[in-house]
Amino acid sequence: MNPVYLFIGQSGAGKGTQVALLKERLLQNNANTKFFFLQTGDKFRELIGGDTYTAKLTRELITEGKLPPPFLAIHIWSHLLIENYDGTTTVIIDGTPRVDTEVPLLLSAAGFYKWTINIIHLDVSDEWAFTHLKGRGRADDNDDLIRGRIQWFHDSVVPAIDLLKASTSVKFHTVNGEQSPEAVHEDILKVLEVK
Repeated sequence: MNPVYLFIGQSGAGKGTQVALLKERLLQNNANTKFFFLQTGDKFRELIGGDTYTAKLTRELITEGKLPPPFLAIHIWSHLLIENYDGTTTVIIDGTPRVDTEVPLLLSAAGFYKWTINIIHLDVSDEWAFTHLKGRGRADDNDDLIRGRIQWFHDSVVPAIDLLKASTSVKFHTVNGEQSPEAVHEDILKVLEVK
């Protein structure tokens, strides 16, 4: 069975950077490695940009600063798996689970596909996340929105992390994200035992 890696942590923790570095290392080790990326962000943006009733309601929630209901994320990632996963690729998951109600369903998918998920929790402080999000310089990243993202992480994602930590069907690794990207990458390789 090909490996499954799930990256989780605050916005600004460097998940995207670490996904890219791990992919690069895995390709160095085996140029024939094929990847299946399970990322819900792009699909969410695609949904929000649509003209369906669901898209309209989702846009309204986001405008109000509310989180869309978990069934939408579950629908997106489960359909991506059902329609695109062929069982022959290395799986990298980023952006899921976003809330604790997704965890049992993700674990049920893992059981169905006979996965053992290696979870990489990039642990950073609120101050670190704030500084890094602010430093991206995105027009929509004002202080209030950034603080809202950090609070959302504590309210929604931390309970999901706690459930994953307690699960005996995953391998949970916490890595200090408050280092240079290269140092974080080296720590990830060590806990995953990737040469």
